[in-house]
Amino acid sequence: MESTHEPQQGGYKKIDIAQLLHTHKPGIARFVPKWLVRALSRLLHVDELNGFLEAHYMDEPFQFIHEAGKFLELSLQVTGEDRLAQYVDKRSILVANHPLGGPESLLLMELAGKYSPQAKMISRTVVADALVPIAPLLIPIPTPENHALAHTFKQAFKGDDPIVLFPAGYCSRPLSNGILFDYVWFSTFVKMAKRYGRPIVPVHIDGSNSTKFYRLSSLRRHLGIKASLESLYLIDEMFKQRGKVVTMTVGYPIDPAVLDDSESDEAWADKIRSHVYLLGKDPQAHFDPRKAPVLPLK
Repeated sequence: MESTHEPQQGGYKKIDIAQLLHTHKPGIARFVPKWLVRALSRLLHVDELNGFLEAHYMDEPFQFIHEAGKFLELSLQVTGEDRLAQYVDKRSILVANHPLGGPESLLLMELAGKYSPQAKMISRTVVADALVPIAPLLIPIPTPENHALAHTFKQAFKGDDPIVLFPAGYCSRPLSNGILFDYVWFSTFVKMAKRYGRPIVPVHIDGSNSTKFYRLSSLRRHLGIKASLESLYLIDEMFKQRGKVVTMTVGYPIDPAVLDDSESDEAWADKIRSHVYLLGKDPQAHFDPRKAPVLPLK
């Protein structure tokens, strides 16, 4: 994917909303008034983000992640950290729910890196474009038009480095019953665990965004709008997390041999997703392959 930021004299890629519009939406960019560009810049905290990027663009990857956590004033409380310490370096795949849509990714990567500096994370290409210092830690999600990314993706799972991923690919939303829940998990992690004999380490992350964010999401879906308009607020939501404690629960590893052909990859992904939510209530829970998912699938 083409970079979404222009290199600046300071040596980092400065976020510029007007430039983003001209690069990705040239057909409408000239019709967007300057007041709206300024409003978007405030909503996306562009000045604060550019200040942080300029100060830390030369950091080593895990140092950058650590400084980002300090910048956001986040702290982490972990249950079952000993399990992660024991298994992270055994070609594990760490899978977690995605309640916040951003900061928890950095916190889980820092936790994994504490025990394995070789840890990598599956991510959208745009993240590597925006956060250049951590690009060496990221494995881009393949796209149909980029065969090189698909090869890199497969080689990463074939290798030995631990891999962190969020199978929802989309931050959690409340369902009609009020449960904050990841929508259907993509089953790629199951396929790769089976193919390359990688244990799966489930991680539950506690947290939520604002009521305003979820109301906008519900309204958008009620109106039949497919584009996730509320995602524009995710950076603002990230700043609202300042000063909070994020709680993670690391479960016991799941042997890939358990994931046999008695179920489809999608069914196994549903069961593991359900197990992750169970960990939030019972940190000692073991994965039971016979147990049907107890949470709704959609």
